[in-house]
Amino acid sequence: MLPFIRLRDLFGIEGERPVRENVVVVKVAGQKAGLVVDQLLGEFQTVIKPLGALFRHLRGIGGSTILGSGEVALILDVQALVQIASRTEDQRRSSSAPLPRQEAHPALLSGPQT
Repeated sequence: MLPFIRLRDLFGIEGERPVRENVVVVKVAGQKAGLVVDQLLGEFQTVIKPLGALFRHLRGIGGSTILGSGEVALILDVQALVQIASRTEDQRRSSSAPLPRQEAHPALLSGPQT
């Protein structure tokens, strides 16, 4: 079974869930995991900037970038997300009780303006 994590839940994003979820399968150091995302926007080439001291504690965030539109976007730390997904899957397997909700961390996210 492929361990997975819903990024919406990890980052505490509220609101209505999409009708269709997408899974991005990633592999780091031979370990695979699924990242459940609301929407796929495409592939971009970008320069990754390190996070400032204020945001370094955010789990699963590895840096930031400025998009062509001028918006700031956060860059995911795929290795950390694979580790979180694996631990979450281990907890699911070892317990029939529901998992406690993960602590939400504030995050700045960028996306298309609707």
